Amino acid sequence: MAASEVHDLVVVGSGGVGKSCLTVRFLKDEFSNDYDPTIEENYRKNIDVDKQPCIVNIIDTAGQHEYTSLRDQHLASGKGFLLVFALDDPISLDEVKVLREKIIKLKDTKRVPLVVCGNKCDLPPDQVTVDRAVATEFCSQNKIPYLETSAKDSINVTESFHNLVRECRKFAAKTTGGGASGGTKAKGDVKKEKKKGCTML
Repeated sequence: MAASEVHDLVVVGSGGVGKSCLTVRFLKDEFSNDYDPTIEENYRKNIDVDKQPCIVNIIDTAGQHEYTSLRDQHLASGKGFLLVFALDDPISLDEVKVLREKIIKLKDTKRVPLVVCGNKCDLPPDQVTVDRAVATEFCSQNKIPYLETSAKDSINVTESFHNLVRECRKFAAKTTGGGASGGTKAKGDVKKEKKKGCTML
């Protein structure tokens, strides 16, 4: 049996924006309100994206500054990046912009598979303090897919990770003349999600 297509994905962003919640919701369809700062978590899962099987290796990184050097190692080695900010934290959007620049500098190319998630879109409007127009304009200018997500309500979570796999495939096709096709049968256990009420660019 041929080796399956493999994607090394890194989830990055400020502390408390919901990186781990998004990752666990995607992998296990579970959610917890308890905030337990992550140092580093590694996951591996067989999935289907557009009916094509693949394996995703997901690294959920620390958002705290004391672990910056560890995170930067993964920025250098990762192949695709889910950049997460929280819609109630404008500074976390600024951090996403900094992270994008850092990734581009480390990779020495602007052609890096990226997806930006504006998390906590389940919050009531009066708690949303990020200017959505700024977020969408940043992603549009840099040609990065942008989705508003909710790990709590399972909105656009799977779509975010699937979009990142698609971006990795596009990158592979441009750099090698074609992406790898799958060989390992996927589990097909990702549930369909709600998309109502949140933005997807």
